[in-house]
Amino acid sequence: MRSDPVGPLVAAMVKYLQSSGVSKRELATYAEVSVEQLSERETRLSPPQLQRLWQLIEARLLPSLSFSVQVRPLIAEQLARGRVRVEAVAEQLNMSRHTLYKKLKQENLTFAVLLEDLRRERALAYLQDRSKPLVEIAELLGFSELSAFSRAFKRWMGASPAKYRSSAELARAAQPSPATA
Repeated sequence: MRSDPVGPLVAAMVKYLQSSGVSKRELATYAEVSVEQLSERETRLSPPQLQRLWQLIEARLLPSLSFSVQVRPLIAEQLARGRVRVEAVAEQLNMSRHTLYKKLKQENLTFAVLLEDLRRERALAYLQDRSKPLVEIAELLGFSELSAFSRAFKRWMGASPAKYRSSAELARAAQPSPATA
């Protein structure tokens, strides 16, 4: 006999929602089931009922996260695919581009600043890998040309990517290795 993996999931969802202040009666009403059915150990809900419970959980969780924390991984995901479009990020968040801009502005941020921060973080990580040519790093970060990447990097770090890479290597070489320390 195979156990149903959905039953424990429903139980965990109900437990979380109750711990966050939602009564069992409210849950039953929202999920369109009886209180008795919701109390059963192996409660079986339809996909729309599960979705309603999940929406309740999201409504409790998402306000506790800053909006930019929700946006950053979506930008990173697009950056990994090669092209970042604000419209695509807004669509993933079920909002217009204008609303996305407005919500970021409430945190004194812009989409461009988040994208630039991610590019800088990734650039620094990619430069650690000596086998990655600068042209490849520029492409991975969504720059059209190496020169555009170099200008941006110099603005961020005060040195060209090549200079930064070689100075970082010198700094690592100057540090005593654990065997000699």
